[in-house]
Amino acid sequence: MKSVNKISIAKVSDTNEIMKFINDEWKNNHILSLNKDFFLYEYKNKKLLNFVIHKNLNNKIDGILGFLKSSSDKNASVWTTMWKVSKLNGSPMLGIDLLNFLKTKGYKSLMSVGINKDTEEIYKYLGFNIGLLNQYFIINDKMNKYKIAIIKKKIRNKIIITDEKKKFKKLKVVDLKKLNFQKYISRKPYKDFNYFKKRFFNHPIYKYNIYGIFKKSNLLSILVTRVIKHKNSTCLRIVDFYGDESTLNIYSSNLKEIMYKNKHEYIDFFSKGLKKKIILNAGFKVLDVKNKNTVIPNYFEPFIQTNQKIRFFFDKGILKNLRIFKGDGDQDRPSMI
Repeated sequence: MKSVNKISIAKVSDTNEIMKFINDEWKNNHILSLNKDFFLYEYKNKKLLNFVIHKNLNNKIDGILGFLKSSSDKNASVWTTMWKVSKLNGSPMLGIDLLNFLKTKGYKSLMSVGINKDTEEIYKYLGFNIGLLNQYFIINDKMNKYKIAIIKKKIRNKIIITDEKKKFKKLKVVDLKKLNFQKYISRKPYKDFNYFKKRFFNHPIYKYNIYGIFKKSNLLSILVTRVIKHKNSTCLRIVDFYGDESTLNIYSSNLKEIMYKNKHEYIDFFSKGLKKKIILNAGFKVLDVKNKNTVIPNYFEPFIQTNQKIRFFFDKGILKNLRIFKGDGDQDRPSMI
């Protein structure tokens, strides 16, 4: 066998070895090391995989960097996901080499959600921008006991509705075609019909509810939610929001009624880039992660009843065009079977 020592985009034939690498080097019994169908759903790209890999002189993978595309465009924005170098590899620079290789592939922008605090200095060294997502929430003020959240002081919600003519509707995949995605081409990341169809409508494990706001027959925006269950209780998480952002208050008004009807403890979402006035008019409060009297958990697999910070990086572009949500990259992904 000819020995190799190179960085490349992985092929579908590398799937089993990458899955084993994830199990051995990333996390034992991770869903992406056990569920091949889900692995391919996430990363298969025709005959290739959306992974940068390094093979050592024995032709064995000893470094990986996964990535997910925000659209079907050739130069789409991408989120990096699983970035890991084998403990047996002697090169401390290999991880950076993997990332630099991905940068050469012509993608519009590189970003990642959920980065480790310990890696921030690496991203800064590479010239990336670092930040924190904000977490917003609306508490179910008709409940007295909470099993998921910690609420020691009642918080009232006030939503300002400015346009009663716009209609809230649960979407089918065909409805997506009524949104003018090209209108938001300057967004970072830009998302398209194919992204939303695959990411949320066709997800093989999680069930998402996708809603839209219409003005007559025109779809103005899309909002994606997922119900999360724990201890015989539930909460409602917004994982993506795209389009006309002035419609957020119409969503929150309708989601609030869904929350009351289904006895969800709260509605929450993580994001970066939305204007504060839009958030407040929609009735959301900004979570103070240091305040232990109000706890809106982030982690459910396994469940951790604490407030958590979510860090991100993005490589370039105007900050005002940046929109990041909990569903971006691999943040709203099952980690266990």
